[in-house]
Amino acid sequence: MTHKIGGRQSLVLAIYSAEHRRLMEIFQPTRHLDYSELLASLGAFMEKEILPISPKLDAGEISIKGPRKAVFDQGISSIPFPTEYGGLGLPFSVFATAVELLGTADASIALSVEIHNGVAEGIFRFGNEGQKRKHLEGIISGKALASFALTEPASGSDAGTMATTAELKAGEYVINGSKMFITNAGEADLYLVFARTRKGPSCFILEAPNPGLKFGGELKKLGMKGSKTSEVILSDCHVPEDNLVGEEGRGADYAKEILHGARISVAAMNVGIAQIAYDKALAYAKSRRAFGKSISDFQLIREKVADMKTEINAGRLLYLYASAVKESGGDFSSEASQAKVFATEMSLRVCDEAIQVHGGYGYTTDDLHRHWRDARLLTIGEGTSEVLRLLIARRELARSP
Repeated sequence: MTHKIGGRQSLVLAIYSAEHRRLMEIFQPTRHLDYSELLASLGAFMEKEILPISPKLDAGEISIKGPRKAVFDQGISSIPFPTEYGGLGLPFSVFATAVELLGTADASIALSVEIHNGVAEGIFRFGNEGQKRKHLEGIISGKALASFALTEPASGSDAGTMATTAELKAGEYVINGSKMFITNAGEADLYLVFARTRKGPSCFILEAPNPGLKFGGELKKLGMKGSKTSEVILSDCHVPEDNLVGEEGRGADYAKEILHGARISVAAMNVGIAQIAYDKALAYAKSRRAFGKSISDFQLIREKVADMKTEINAGRLLYLYASAVKESGGDFSSEASQAKVFATEMSLRVCDEAIQVHGGYGYTTDDLHRHWRDARLLTIGEGTSEVLRLLIARRELARSP
């Protein structure tokens, strides 16, 4: 790959350098395979097909459906799942790295795919064999779109106050309540819904369409404008008893476990967002002239470049490390939360500095400041930075002698 877009090198060359491949070898020393061909193929596709249309997605000029399907057709969702369910059986770190690449190409599609894969992981980890056989292949292939319906209008991060209820009647659960800020709502073929039963919060597979499943209007957002976010309204929504995932009353535990993995993906996505903002700032700094020379020759601009690059690499290392701990089978909740807190806040800093480097053009050019707008969501979604700092402290204090 030698072509350039926007005056910068190919994503394949920028991200999947020899140094990056060595990082993957470090984190998988005993069973490393060369995944560079797969990742290079994904990178080439995203650079050619997704990156150029990203501004149009942000502006609402085109729908996410076509580009998202094209990404699914490349097999991104199949990466971390076993071959028996249609997956590629590769380590989670390969999927996270692919999400980083997708975050660089378009954050809205990356968010939609990340939510989708979180549902697949939930069914794979906690569903019974019948549920896996029925649903996983369709989700993993991207033929069926999935949505994660946990957050409620009045609960937010406090899932313990969940108001949505599920009552078992004559072999069916009848679900009533509403969910807020739900990605892929109104588009998804399957919803992983959390509702309170007599035994406590529980998890259900809800297939669309369903007469009791309705949606509020699409929410207007600061960023991530290409992805659809809406309220999910559940009004006497009948779900077969067989669609209960795992054990009744264990839904809160399942949600937490799903979110731990999702936080690694979100961290990777933010590294990708920061990478594209940095690439644009670097190219602009080299081409913009002031006082008779390139602004990249000024010491303060060089300091910004050094700090941005260092923080991006630190975020990349954190999500790869969290992925390695997840792959080892250990408790990775603290590492995932550390990666998410750092990467999401880092991405905001890098995007802000990229705007500063561009000066007035940074504030007035949608194609640059949309990266900051996209990144802003992710210190909130999948666990706020404040809540995750409490989780990290609790886990680390418990580990200490």
